[in-house]
Amino acid sequence: MKENFQTLLTIKRLGINGEGIGYYKRKAVFVEGALPEEEVICQIEKEENTYLVAKTVKIKTRSEHRVDAPCPYFGRCGGCQLQHLDYQQQLKQKRDIIVQAMERYLHNYEELNIELKDMIGMEDPYNYRNKAQMPVAFDGEKVVTGLYEANTNRLIHIDKCIIQDNTINSIIYYIKTLLMKYHVMVFNRKIKDGNLRYISVRYIKDTNEAQVVLVINNKELQNMSKIANELIAKHKEVVSFYVNVNPDIHTHEILGAEYIHIAGKKTMDALIGKSKFILSPHSFFQLNSEQCKVMYDIIKETAQLKPSYNVIDAYCGAGTIGIYIADSVGSVRGVDITEQAINDAKNNAAINELKNTHFESGHAEEVIPKWIDEGFKADVIILDPPRTGIEASLLNVLRRVKIKKLVYVSCNASTLAKDLNELRKVYHIKTIQPIDMFPQTSHVEAIVYLVRK
Repeated sequence: MKENFQTLLTIKRLGINGEGIGYYKRKAVFVEGALPEEEVICQIEKEENTYLVAKTVKIKTRSEHRVDAPCPYFGRCGGCQLQHLDYQQQLKQKRDIIVQAMERYLHNYEELNIELKDMIGMEDPYNYRNKAQMPVAFDGEKVVTGLYEANTNRLIHIDKCIIQDNTINSIIYYIKTLLMKYHVMVFNRKIKDGNLRYISVRYIKDTNEAQVVLVINNKELQNMSKIANELIAKHKEVVSFYVNVNPDIHTHEILGAEYIHIAGKKTMDALIGKSKFILSPHSFFQLNSEQCKVMYDIIKETAQLKPSYNVIDAYCGAGTIGIYIADSVGSVRGVDITEQAINDAKNNAAINELKNTHFESGHAEEVIPKWIDEGFKADVIILDPPRTGIEASLLNVLRRVKIKKLVYVSCNASTLAKDLNELRKVYHIKTIQPIDMFPQTSHVEAIVYLVRK
């Protein structure tokens, strides 16, 4: 294709990354920033065997659902992809992303008569994120934070992120003033010099507690205690302050293995409904507290839990799902490959004074058959795997063991559809309930209910 080639396209749908999709000579064209029903002049940026990537040059016909993005950084920052789309239409388009994935990967999808419900959104789709992890830089005058531009290592300086809780924005702003006051050397990514690399803040509105982690390149802790104490004095919400040491400047991982407690408590408190949780800096916790409770209530309702039921919580992490449903069932057993997560789960079960939970570290495909061989009879398995989906070895176990109900919580429509195509061999796929955990972004979450044939 000629360099700088431009063409007129009609955008048919949204892709999984929030880009508009049109077609040129039967080849899909992914057009950043374009919306369904729009006609756009686009310039081809990249050509692959099966698809093209393009950028919008001009919108000839504008979608009636296009809105002005309220964030001044939208289009440059890679954090959000859909602020230019009316929120109710975001929900419809995200539901359609699930339909596309099912039609592509789930054989004879339309003949299965699966009930795909409407997406559950938020009344206020902004300021919902309860955690921020922001790179730090020095702009020549002051310390700045931001997010990387999509598919680049260019840092967009952001004073305020409108999908983060405002308390987090305020805490980060004050941390930056303290970094300037105490002359903390910020890491320079070009010359690979300096110490401070990231600011991480988690804030739980229900408990009004925040935990701060400063990620540094080496163990130079000069003035860290002063910074922590001044921050805690100014922001009473900050109850825990850590430094994390990550000397690997080439990794994409934000956090290193070593945490150093500087001030305040070692943990912070969180709530999901009436269930209590303590969070260490390494603890996983859903980023949208409000929708998390909605999702867990849907899991309860979907599985039609009974006091006589025994439940397995696979990929249990810190045990949040299992602990939340424990008062509705006879027993819960959770398994996760991360030993630290299992320690968190055990501590959280103790805090809630639960006597009917058991958490064990290991591979689910090994631990679950062991439990069954020991005589544990599960009525329901809840699965909440990472974006890569369920491992093939665990899918084999699920096909083999005769457990009546599965509830599959997915954050990736494509891997969900592929896994369902395997599970359908022994399960009826009854319902899919999408839920918008990350408004303004292209991320899609779904809760699937399956019943053994």
